[in-house]
Amino acid sequence: DCIDCVVGKYINASGSSEASDCIDCAAGKYVEVDSGCDALGVGFQSCGGSCVAMCPSWNGIAWNDEASDCADCPSGRYMTHSGSSSGSDCIGCAAGTYVESTGSDSASDCIDCAAGRYVEVGGSSSFFQCIQCAAGKYSTTIGSDSSTDCIDCEAGRYADVVGSAAADDCIECAAGRYAVASGSVSADACIGCAAGRYVAELGSDEASDCIACVAGKYVDVAGSSAASDCIDCVAGKYNEVEGSDEASDCIDCVVGKYIDVSGSSEASDCIDCAAGKYADVAGSSLESSCIECAAGRYVESTGSGAAADCIGCAAGTYVASTGSDSASDCIDCAAGRY
Repeated sequence: DCIDCVVGKYINASGSSEASDCIDCAAGKYVEVDSGCDALGVGFQSCGGSCVAMCPSWNGIAWNDEASDCADCPSGRYMTHSGSSSGSDCIGCAAGTYVESTGSDSASDCIDCAAGRYVEVGGSSSFFQCIQCAAGKYSTTIGSDSSTDCIDCEAGRYADVVGSAAADDCIECAAGRYAVASGSVSADACIGCAAGRYVAELGSDEASDCIACVAGKYVDVAGSSAASDCIDCVAGKYNEVEGSDEASDCIDCVVGKYIDVSGSSEASDCIDCAAGKYADVAGSSLESSCIECAAGRYVESTGSGAAADCIGCAAGTYVASTGSDSASDCIDCAAGRY
């Protein structure tokens, strides 16, 4: 009697005389049955659509008689040895790898998941089964088999897309902003420097990176990105503290003084009105804001803050001009007058 080749083998020629003529299925392939009618028991063959004990020689349908009868290992699996008799001999690609083609015959056919992706289970059959790292994370590891390989973007940066493959894919917070937490997923996680402060650098990771506006300046909005965003106190005003966040932090020069430049940082920047003049309003911004004492009056001191500071010439004297700064400016009445 003619004997079937055992499972895992085939023969593609007639007249074979030895079991050794049966050829192993190649690595990456297998065959599990020796007849299309194996379910009915040993010795049954398929003839003309019916399973019989023995086909007539002219009507038999041969099984396992060519290499194509050996089935490929499916996608996601490989087999390194020949002569396999079961699909269970196909080995799943390791976690972190995949193979999309069938019939793989080596573990090296399994392709590493790309950086920025991972797969934690074996037997993956598609690039898309490699899971992208979540937003706010990245992975430089090729062939990653764990989500723990996905690293948080460092503080001061964020990633608003999935699948980032490098630390540089994490975007720096813009100038004027900072982020103290790692793993940020949006530019919205970057916090604007408080009013009164600014930062010009990208990627700031602490509120303390925000620099206070210098004395004499202020900024009244959050998120400033340059020292030039700090606004000078206007002429006539000064500010002695850093980090001011509104114009009202700028203080008026007191009466009797003025300042004609912006950005003053000390009360001592306020200039006294000259002798012979006074200024009776605070916050004067021009020397011309100092008013001359009226004719018949003088003031010898600087920094006068009221018209009442101007002293009348003594009886028997007079001065016709305004802005007198000394009692000696008062002229004696001529003989015969008083």
